[in-house]
Amino acid sequence: MQNFLDIISQNATLIILFLSVLSIIELIFILIINGKFLRLNRTYNKVIKTLEKGDVFDIFSRILTENEEIKNKLDKLKIDLNSLDKEGKTAIKKVGMVRYNAFPDVGSDLSFSIALLDSNDDGIVLSGIYGRNETATFAKPIERGQSKYPLSAEEVQAIERAKRKAL
Repeated sequence: MQNFLDIISQNATLIILFLSVLSIIELIFILIINGKFLRLNRTYNKVIKTLEKGDVFDIFSRILTENEEIKNKLDKLKIDLNSLDKEGKTAIKKVGMVRYNAFPDVGSDLSFSIALLDSNDDGIVLSGIYGRNETATFAKPIERGQSKYPLSAEEVQAIERAKRKAL
């Protein structure tokens, strides 16, 4: 026993230093655990405050009602989007224009042909023929890029430009 006490007294500074290091490490662990506990406690308090406003079934019921409302709004948006998509397919998206001189005795390119087509190449081609004494305007229906009426070379050119989306 005396040997043991002699060893302790000879190494007292080392033992105190070792115990001090262990105490510092223990203090660090306590601070880390305390921080985690405080975060957990805050989360717990938030949950308890939410539960105090109503029981769990009321909260779930409210969430399910909100989800159902969102689902209904989403379904309505899908219907509206489909409607807009159908409308968009029949809207004029392609325009082609050709200006030309219809008669050699009239100066400038005052005559024109304009093709107005949707995404299916359906639409109309408008032609305005300018002459010295009169002007005539024609409209011809276009289905799938073709017309059942005879087309002039300029009208065909306007349709081709519209198909390429180039004025």
